[in-house]
Amino acid sequence: MTVLPFSDDEIERARADTPAVFNRLHLDNCGAALMPKPVLDTVRAHLALEEKVGGYVAQEQQSQAHEQVYASLASLLGGNLRNFALTSSAVDAWNKAFYSVPLSKGDNIVTAYNEYCSNYVGFLAQSKRHGVEVRVARPDTEGKLDLEHLESLIDKRTKLVAIATVPSSSGQVNPVAEVGRIARAHDVLYLLDACQAVGQLPVNVEELGCDMMTGTSRKFLRGPRGTGFLYISDRALDAFEPAMMSNQAAVWVGPEQYDLRADARRYEDWERSVGNQLGFGAAIDYLRTLGSERAFATTQMRAAELREKLYALKTVTGTCPKDASAAIITFNKTGMAAAEVKAHLAEQNIGVQVANVLHTRLDLERRGIETTVRVSPHYYNTSEEIDRFVEAVDALKA
Repeated sequence: MTVLPFSDDEIERARADTPAVFNRLHLDNCGAALMPKPVLDTVRAHLALEEKVGGYVAQEQQSQAHEQVYASLASLLGGNLRNFALTSSAVDAWNKAFYSVPLSKGDNIVTAYNEYCSNYVGFLAQSKRHGVEVRVARPDTEGKLDLEHLESLIDKRTKLVAIATVPSSSGQVNPVAEVGRIARAHDVLYLLDACQAVGQLPVNVEELGCDMMTGTSRKFLRGPRGTGFLYISDRALDAFEPAMMSNQAAVWVGPEQYDLRADARRYEDWERSVGNQLGFGAAIDYLRTLGSERAFATTQMRAAELREKLYALKTVTGTCPKDASAAIITFNKTGMAAAEVKAHLAEQNIGVQVANVLHTRLDLERRGIETTVRVSPHYYNTSEEIDRFVEAVDALKA
């Protein structure tokens, strides 16, 4: 069934909820999107409560609202409440899951050529510590993830398949559901980094077949910074314990005994930003109120429009793979460094970002890209803003 994008009136209402759009052309939503009023109001209200009664009492008084954040996550992403944990970031969530997977000398991890730097550094660290082999699935002749090659890398010593849905330096979308089926067929744990996908694309943990999924509040979900989530399946909960234990993970029931929590919250920290986590829940609820599927359709429509118009410029070289379709568009401007483009656009109150080979080294290095300008529209951007951006890029002079 075709999902219709938002009407112009609906986009204007979303913009009215986002006052910053009237002062800035914000095209860095895969970095940190602009928060809508309901999110800001939620965070501010909790800070005001903390001002009056202190952080611990404020948390107690907001316990029901805080519990609802887990329900909102499960409603958006599928799965059960018991399988979600709230963390301080997507990287925090990913590290807590990854470093808890038992590994020993001779084991191997299978990943993809466009994996994110933080994740890949984790692979290298475990390789150094435990003698684990890191196996990288290559792109096929069309530049897409080669599923046959990925499956050929899996053997009896494979302990984990770990990839990202969308890399941080392009709009390419990996075939993560197909990877999930391969991992299940081989009975291998599957860790999915959905940081750049959640909030701009439909994501359902059950349909994707992942054992673990991580994401953040601050990107396309439009929540506050300093909050992320971990989904961990019952199978993974049964397979291993957290690498680091705390009083949030377990109850100290005797001098030499603890009882581990049965749910995903064994991966949480007791100390947390309750206001930001409530803001995260407000961001999810805001998206669901707008209509998540239609929001996704609108974001993808705007991304396609921007990519087509930008790549039509004679002085622009697109640096996304040919099959890129997500709301991350990368390019370089003839005669100008990516950082120069960003700086000149910032002078016009246009926000973009620079992607560096350090972010997804195996992919960008293979394609001969050191740096590239990264733009990421959202459903609250308009066609007029896209035209303004393209005209601004076209007018830049080396």
